[in-house]
Amino acid sequence: MPCDAYWADLIAVAAKGGAPFQGPATIYLALVSDTPTKLVNGTPVVYTGYARQSYAQSDFASDDLGNLVNGAVVVTFPTPTGGDDWAWSLEAWTAASAGQRLWFEPLSVPIHLTADLPAVEFPLGTLHFGVV
Repeated sequence: MPCDAYWADLIAVAAKGGAPFQGPATIYLALVSDTPTKLVNGTPVVYTGYARQSYAQSDFASDDLGNLVNGAVVVTFPTPTGGDDWAWSLEAWTAASAGQRLWFEPLSVPIHLTADLPAVEFPLGTLHFGVV
């Protein structure tokens, strides 16, 4: 899926011979309750116990199609303990809160987040964040 305009610009500058490009050492994944666009961030989900989840950049690998894939980790969000919301998309950020958005991916099936739901998990190879 698409990368953010910020991320695309960093890649373009590096490609044309600008400053060397190095992605963040840690990527923070966030569930959002709507469908973001390249220029508009999603709205974070609201449920008790929710937090962005951090992963090392090395936990993601190229699929040789211009995407980064969760090739080394199962991405897991905490079990909701209260609240009621829907996750429509997933975003990657540079920080645990605020920060700069890097990529986003609409979910193929929205997830209803309620206290009776187990932890939200994305198995290996199921997330495909577009780099271009």
